[in-house]
Amino acid sequence: MKEILNTIEKMRLSGKLISNNDILSILHAVKKITTNDGLINSLIFLKTTLNPEIRIKTSSLTPRENQILHLIGNGKQSNDIAIQLELSNSTVETHRKNIRKKLDLTGKGKLIEFAILNNIIQLNSSIELQSN
Repeated sequence: MKEILNTIEKMRLSGKLISNNDILSILHAVKKITTNDGLINSLIFLKTTLNPEIRIKTSSLTPRENQILHLIGNGKQSNDIAIQLELSNSTVETHRKNIRKKLDLTGKGKLIEFAILNNIIQLNSSIELQSN
């Protein structure tokens, strides 16, 4: 799965246009060969139902919230994020809660799904290196 997401990200970064239909086609193909079709079904559902104005919502995130969302999208747990950014766990959890609220997401697992589906994961992101 990670290889597919990396390929999509490389295509996006190279300037090639990837439509939602392209992404859905890839997800449907992956569903045929994976044993984790529950995750793929969730991704397909989210990709087909997410608010098209989601970019407007992400613009309401603070730089720190964007940074944390990127780290979540790259598979970091709250503990790891807290250590990396030199924050307390409760501060990271508060940021996660605020991000979910601003993006109208319910459930902790939705943040990583959101990050993946909206191309928020950046493989060589400088955001991970910043600290406020």
